[in-house]
Amino acid sequence: MIHEYNHSRWLMPGMMLVCLLAAVFSLQVSPIPISLDALWSNTAGTELQQLMLTTLLVPRTLMALLCGAALGIAGSLIQLATRNSFASPATLGVNAGALLATVLGMALVPGLMAEAPVVVAFGGALVTTLLVIKLSRMIGDSPVNLVLVGMAITLALGAVSAGLMMFLENRLDGLYTWGAGNLAQHDFSGIQRVLPVLLVLGVVSWTLGRKLDLIELGRETAQGLGVNVAMLVNGALLVAIVLSSLVVSEVGMISFIGLVAPPLARSLGFRTSRARIPAAAVIGAGLLLAADITARFLSGQHYSLPAGAMTTLLGAPFMIWMLVRRRSDKGRLPSPGQSGISALISMPPLPVISVLAVVCGLLVIMALGTSGISDWLDLRGPRVLVAAMAGIVLGISGLLLQTLLKNPLASPDVSGLTTTGVLFAVLGVVLVPGISSLGLGLLTLLGSVSALGLLLLIGRMTGFQPQLFALTGLCLSALAGTLINIVLVLGSNQTSEVLVWLSGSTYHSSLQGGFLLAAGAALILVVAGLFSRQLDILQLGETWSGLLGINSRPVMLWLLAAIALTCSLTVAVVGGISFVGLMAPHICRVIGLSSHRHLIPAAALTGAILMIAADWLARSMMYPFELPAGLVVSCLGGLYFVVLLLTGRYVRRT
Repeated sequence: MIHEYNHSRWLMPGMMLVCLLAAVFSLQVSPIPISLDALWSNTAGTELQQLMLTTLLVPRTLMALLCGAALGIAGSLIQLATRNSFASPATLGVNAGALLATVLGMALVPGLMAEAPVVVAFGGALVTTLLVIKLSRMIGDSPVNLVLVGMAITLALGAVSAGLMMFLENRLDGLYTWGAGNLAQHDFSGIQRVLPVLLVLGVVSWTLGRKLDLIELGRETAQGLGVNVAMLVNGALLVAIVLSSLVVSEVGMISFIGLVAPPLARSLGFRTSRARIPAAAVIGAGLLLAADITARFLSGQHYSLPAGAMTTLLGAPFMIWMLVRRRSDKGRLPSPGQSGISALISMPPLPVISVLAVVCGLLVIMALGTSGISDWLDLRGPRVLVAAMAGIVLGISGLLLQTLLKNPLASPDVSGLTTTGVLFAVLGVVLVPGISSLGLGLLTLLGSVSALGLLLLIGRMTGFQPQLFALTGLCLSALAGTLINIVLVLGSNQTSEVLVWLSGSTYHSSLQGGFLLAAGAALILVVAGLFSRQLDILQLGETWSGLLGINSRPVMLWLLAAIALTCSLTVAVVGGISFVGLMAPHICRVIGLSSHRHLIPAAALTGAILMIAADWLARSMMYPFELPAGLVVSCLGGLYFVVLLLTGRYVRRT
């Protein structure tokens, strides 16, 4: 737990004074210099300065304060109601559901969005929250399970939203920046919509505070004291969802404010809910305003960098720190090496591999179509080759990571390796225009190796607990994705093209890229095959491995080097692909394969099948329009991630 300090009476007024000073400073962060006299007088300053203040700076500053306060209150209510310090509007899928509903509303019912945007956003947020809570309770009573389900649903819904924004680019012009959390305002109409709701629900939240304190004593104790726990929890969550939906409908996705503000309020000594809720509101307001000021400084005169990007830079490291501090809580979490994937059926290995090879071949024939030889060589052939080789690399890499780390929730994508590789590649494209393929590959390799080292370090600090490891990887992915957005906004004029690549696309595939990935696939196949016996023995644990003469350290170093190298090649050629490395090994284990002599070729074929099928679906679903294959895989993979936890195929071995 976060260390608590006694607070004094002056702390709350002091925090409010800091927010006031930050607001005054915010009004001076302007494309044109504004004097202090112009801030206090309607007559001082030029007409342009006054126009800038009344139509841009003052509404934007007020909106930042109001939205930050709303998210601080929402985060406090969610954490108190769920008794989960990891819970927030961002990690429970509230924001993602509201964003998807808003995107659909703007595309399908623009009239309703113009009249009542918060109603549409609230509907999406409510459905998503109920789904996340229901699924997490079916999986088990674990605070980390709740957040894992929420972040998986968030990733899947985010992929759907991104696909819609690309597909309906002309109808949803500017929605991408808004979706990342854009506080830009042109008048006070948004303030007039947010302020009354915030005031009313803020008072309601404060009145719920005393009874919410009783829930921390336990549900049975609270019920014994006359509290209707179900009604109280549902009411608190309902208020939090309305506040979160209100923010999303006005300014888009603002992540992690609701996660960070409540623990900070508690660490400052605001122990009771009635004290913590208003304190979290003030802290949230200050954090969001500070993030917006920083974003405006970095983006210069155009104010193009969304404030939501800056809040992720703050929140993702904070969440990782919370995970490290969580290491001592082992009562409700599986210990290292006790998790695995249970088999659903048992089949002979060779027939299984043969069937997978036949399915892969049929998919290749279907993906190539009936076009002529020239079309195969110039268009569809390179795409199918690249998709297949990328699937092989990701499938084997996921299998190796899950075995080496004894963690069924590990994979190159869930662990953040591919996203960090993409970040370094984007830095190279933006900072060094015309960078060669070799330079791009080296940068992605550096990014993947850096992420792998950081992940292993944090994993060691958290005891390599599978759920915490997966959650750490998702945080690294969110952090790297936010940095990518910042780099694109500040330094790229080819944002739309780069976004397609970031989503994982085979659209610009070439034979050269396919041959490069084929070399990578051959490398990881050979390396994994050479160590297949050692991988089987490593599953028995370090003690038995040592007794059988296996030194795990060099085996791990060789295999991790092969994973980092080949995954970086995949990023350089096709961009970011999610969940293939997670799903392919699981599918192979579910159908009864256990020996790595069989798992390695099966995972390679399954990964190729998933990628070829995703690429074919991406080309066919909205023909003649085309979606990036990575978005299709992310959407399906996020749902699979939840089903994996839900069905019990992910189990503890006792």
